[in-house]
Amino acid sequence: MTLSEQGGDYYIELDGQGLMSSRAPASEKALANLAAQELTDNPQPRVLIGGLGLGFTLGAALDMLPRGASVVVVEFFETIVDWNLKFGFESATDRLADPRVVVEVTDVVDYLRAVTRPFDAILLDVDNGPDAWCLVSNERLYDRPGLERIRRALKPGGVLAVWSSAESSDFETRLAEVGFAVRSETVRSRGRRGERHTIFLARV
Repeated sequence: MTLSEQGGDYYIELDGQGLMSSRAPASEKALANLAAQELTDNPQPRVLIGGLGLGFTLGAALDMLPRGASVVVVEFFETIVDWNLKFGFESATDRLADPRVVVEVTDVVDYLRAVTRPFDAILLDVDNGPDAWCLVSNERLYDRPGLERIRRALKPGGVLAVWSSAESSDFETRLAEVGFAVRSETVRSRGRRGERHTIFLARV
């Protein structure tokens, strides 16, 4: 995994494949904004964010969520947490110091297996989405057993929000098969411009 900086923007690659950059963060922010809109009546929501990335989803979530919220960020790569602290992506030094935030460095699949206190919302920005992986092991998160595991980790009425680089009717079908009511939103990576990404929103 490598971190590079070009013209003030940061880029993270894994084995030569682009994972994320700070150049076009609008869709990562949209992931948090759309999920938080589903929690407006809850003064103390428990939220899980799978994937810290460059901190844009976490930052947007903290801006939207109430003071009584609690947020668990699960990040597989300790290096990414260290880079956020060192370089302050999206003011991550302050974001990670927010008293509402706890960071767990582990595989989100393993973390979900051990959940005993369910969440009001789970936000996933892991790899490039449910059908495109840099790490093949991430399929375990988005296949049917993985979605059943996520459903058990949500409270009744809880929300799952998933970032994806592309649409996926197959993923929507899998979500419906395990009991989610599903809709999707198309968002841009740079406001009204940039690449089109998809946010899947699924409610138990």
